[in-house]
Amino acid sequence: MALLPYLENKDASPDVLKALSRPVVLNVQRMTANAQKIFLVRSRLSNALFTQIDIDPRLREIAILRTAKDCHSVYEWTQHVPAAKHVGVSEEQIAAIESWQGAKCFSAVEGLVLQFTDEVNANVKASRETLEALKKHLTPGMIIELLIIIGHWRQTASILETTEVELEDFAGKFDILENMTPRQK
Repeated sequence: MALLPYLENKDASPDVLKALSRPVVLNVQRMTANAQKIFLVRSRLSNALFTQIDIDPRLREIAILRTAKDCHSVYEWTQHVPAAKHVGVSEEQIAAIESWQGAKCFSAVEGLVLQFTDEVNANVKASRETLEALKKHLTPGMIIELLIIIGHWRQTASILETTEVELEDFAGKFDILENMTPRQK
């Protein structure tokens, strides 16, 4: 049982209730909805990070999965494995995320994203060496997107782990990206 209650529909403001009135609502959404005044803005940020970014969605999901491992968030990991597969992260790569350093299945940029993610999660900032290497592959905007992605899902992991949000029965079987339409470039 979660350590804080999930927001119940009867307690939700009309705008939050509308946002929670969809076929599938995740427990993480019901938990973060307790902060009703910022829930909708935070939800728009999450959606933008799925649909409005320039960075390759595979790199986004690799960073999210590595953040889930760094934060020991089973919930975040479980919900993002189907999303990672959806955007083309291979089974081999997913299996190697935990001990990625010796894995041969990651490209140079994927390895740099993993290194960058580890450094940001451990030290708040990446090393200059890793940043310089990443600049050879990603634009400044993409690097900032990556930092926002790491920070957003680290924050999500903090909410999940502190409040002990429970996995849904369908967790890991439902693709959270299924009905999202990425921005056309």
